[in-house]
Amino acid sequence: NIGILGRENRIEAFNQTDAAVNPGNSGGALVNLKGELIGINTAIASRTGSYVGYSFAVPATLVEKVIWDLKDYGSVQRPLLGIRIQDMNADLAKEYNLDMLRGVYVAGVTSGSAAEEAGLETNDIVVAIDGKPVANVAQLQEQVALNRPGDKVTVTYVRDGKTKTTEAKLKNILNTTELVTASSAFELEGAKIEPVSKT
Repeated sequence: NIGILGRENRIEAFNQTDAAVNPGNSGGALVNLKGELIGINTAIASRTGSYVGYSFAVPATLVEKVIWDLKDYGSVQRPLLGIRIQDMNADLAKEYNLDMLRGVYVAGVTSGSAAEEAGLETNDIVVAIDGKPVANVAQLQEQVALNRPGDKVTVTYVRDGKTKTTEAKLKNILNTTELVTASSAFELEGAKIEPVSKT
């Protein structure tokens, strides 16, 4: 997470690399030594505007999921747990008398959300999604984003020093489990216009 997206519900689960990425390389492939695509180059950390050692790429797993969403539904399917979250740190641990420094702190749970229905509560600390450890917000968001509304994920969390698991059925931004389909219709001067169907 490098803080380049300013809006809420952003996903900044970047792969960090020392590959030489310069302005104009965004959108290019990041490959490993086997020639496998592992990310799409997105940003660099630089005070000069040119490469100085750190570059960041969107993971290929997220890119693939977005591609299939667009092909199958015409719209990216964004699943949500419905929690306000922040990285665990020493200040939080001291404030709430917690003995953990890794994981994702649940600062709030949205009413009627997947998280509330799964039994998650404020002050829980999420430590894994589907068995994959999440040490920070970026990792949690990436694991959740690989799914679609209506999918179920196993959430491992710590409450009162005890590790627990629950199953959450993810919802969309409208707080339902329905998939979101794109519409090509639009309004013009009070008239609703859309392409003629093939049948």
